[in-house]
Amino acid sequence: MGPLLSDTFASNAADAAGIFYSDARPVTNAHASTAGSFSVSYNATTQSYTVSTGSRTQTFAPADQVSSGSTDFKAFVKSAGTLGESLSLTVPGSSGALKYQYVGGGAWERVVNGGSTLDFTYNPFTYGIATPDANLARTGTGTYSVSLVGARETTLPYAMAGSGTMQVDFAGSKLESAGVLTTINVSTGQITSLGIFYGAAQLSSTTNNFAGTFSMDDGSRFTGGWEGRFYGPANQEVGATWYMSNTSGQYAAGWLIGRSDNSVAPYNTSLDTLRYTEAFDTRFAELDFHDNGNGTVGAGSIILRSDGSLKFDASTPGFVFKDALNKNAGTSTAFPASTLNAGASTNSVAVYDMVGGGTPYRLSLLKPGSGNPTIALSYASFGHWQQMQNGGVDAQDRWFAWGTRTNAFQIPTGTGHFDGIIAGTGAVDGGGAAYTLTGTSSFDVNFGAATFSGTLHPIGTDRSTLATRDFGTFSVNAGIMDRDGGLSGNVATGSTYLGWFEGALYGPQATEIGGTFGFVSTQLNSWDPGYQTKTNLTGVIVGKR
Repeated sequence: MGPLLSDTFASNAADAAGIFYSDARPVTNAHASTAGSFSVSYNATTQSYTVSTGSRTQTFAPADQVSSGSTDFKAFVKSAGTLGESLSLTVPGSSGALKYQYVGGGAWERVVNGGSTLDFTYNPFTYGIATPDANLARTGTGTYSVSLVGARETTLPYAMAGSGTMQVDFAGSKLESAGVLTTINVSTGQITSLGIFYGAAQLSSTTNNFAGTFSMDDGSRFTGGWEGRFYGPANQEVGATWYMSNTSGQYAAGWLIGRSDNSVAPYNTSLDTLRYTEAFDTRFAELDFHDNGNGTVGAGSIILRSDGSLKFDASTPGFVFKDALNKNAGTSTAFPASTLNAGASTNSVAVYDMVGGGTPYRLSLLKPGSGNPTIALSYASFGHWQQMQNGGVDAQDRWFAWGTRTNAFQIPTGTGHFDGIIAGTGAVDGGGAAYTLTGTSSFDVNFGAATFSGTLHPIGTDRSTLATRDFGTFSVNAGIMDRDGGLSGNVATGSTYLGWFEGALYGPQATEIGGTFGFVSTQLNSWDPGYQTKTNLTGVIVGKR
């Protein structure tokens, strides 16, 4: 922040260019990419900045400084004939969205005015006092608030601005950033579009550098890349440059700077080790029934589906499940670590038991990680919440899928096949047998077409007799995938609709899948071919690609 000494700073830069026309036709010769070779230096004697890339270089001295119109920036302008060049730099400071102690953002613009054309070159960059490689954190998690500035090439060069957050897993050498990014018509001051951005990057294990993919969606999907580094003696600040394009021939580039911010809530990036308090929204499959107490149920069991939430509470550490159509007014049950029932738990499932208001409740959660002998998953899981029956209430049974969802920008192209398992509950509709469901599932997702199909093969174990019942194979059809990787389809046999399936994609690049189902299985009794037994089946599937 103090007076600068002569120096050549650590920096990252992007490069964008295009030719714009006075008749507002689309930009031509446009591109956006990393700038490769780029340098920013300061001469303390002349108080001038020199920027260079490839065969181009330019020096901006105090005599070139003009009013920027903002206390956040200082600006320089040079012109010669039809060529005009400008340099903008953020002003150092200890507070404010664009004022930083160790990192700065800037842009070098070059315009050749051809009368009816503008040949525009834009080099956004970040620069400053980088964290030494040896000082960069290699453990723990860092959270940052970030700001973005850039330019977009359409029929005119438009400005871009945005804000968001960044989470860095220093131990795992990876980071993510997300937020909002707007496009602004500078001549009118109007916002022409509002989008969301997402960047994922890998941090070098030996040096202070990161690089990865950068995307935006404002009604049109932009994809590209970004690269950057951390600044300050101990990675207090961060700087990066980004670039991207869409299929309509539009390009954009800019810079991002940020500072460490403990008010940014960290989130869990996998289920293998939950570290941070976080609520996971769920859609659950609900089965309500009267428990006869002997492994059978009374008549009139009901299948429903609804919203709920599973919260991991790092302070206990444990879980809170809230069950309701309206999650703000539903039944909330807390299962801290002290409620773990070691005797009921297995190598596959952790079981928690508690009593609230005289009613026993149980929460069972699939254990994550490679040590699970049933299925090894790191991002998708399932849970089973039960309200046990007492004198005043009937039993309630909730199956739900939960986990770390695939970010919409990380849904891959092409297709994917997922194999998995089933867990659930069944109850004969007219009363009688109750079943514990296991079985297999299979799903095929066309990521590009946003469609999917699948099969469910549930096997029931009679809770009274322990006899098994093969319910057969059911199709999941008419499956559609939304932009966030949510899945919705019908459960059917042949052309007959039986019920519903809802799910989602989980993990980076959609490596895992999870979902819930509820449907009515109708089978002819072998001893009486004219009589059909209707069984309500609810449960979950989880699987991996």
